[in-house]
Amino acid sequence: MYGMRRLFIIGISVLLLLAPQGAKAESSYVVTPAGEIEVAFSPNEGSEQLVLKVIDSAKSEIKMLAYSFTSTPVVKALVQAKKKGVIVSLVVDHKGNQGAKSRAALSILVNVGCDVRTISAYQIHHDKVIIADKQTVELGSFNYSASAANKNSENVLVIWNNPKLAEKYLEHFVRNQQQATAYQLQY
Repeated sequence: MYGMRRLFIIGISVLLLLAPQGAKAESSYVVTPAGEIEVAFSPNEGSEQLVLKVIDSAKSEIKMLAYSFTSTPVVKALVQAKKKGVIVSLVVDHKGNQGAKSRAALSILVNVGCDVRTISAYQIHHDKVIIADKQTVELGSFNYSASAANKNSENVLVIWNNPKLAEKYLEHFVRNQQQATAYQLQY
């Protein structure tokens, strides 16, 4: 009896080893944890300040993906970054930025030399991401708008100093940027 039980256990063990394992999805990535994580929330719980902190930290480049883009403080911070010599590039949802506030915000950025593009390849370009200096990634539900900062329940998560994570988000940024068209100034 002991021999049969042992063979049964060995047989089950072999089956478990040979059975297909839960494979990672082809389109997902595993990134080694690195850096520090900082988080903030809205309304009025530091989310906008954390976004501005990321923009202000940039020394060489800012890549931004956005759905709704109307925030005056974010526009001012991006203009200041551009004036410091930071390369600023944005890809924003085309349909979500047809209003007067969006057009004004995007026009200001184009006028100071930022690369601003709109994308309509997707039903909604719902990304809300900043990649700073190929090192830091800001993401979350926070649209770059006054409502996100002061009225909505939102979150902002920043992963500081994780170049491998930033690399994956940069690939996503480049893919979307290639599908986008240059923003046409609205007068």
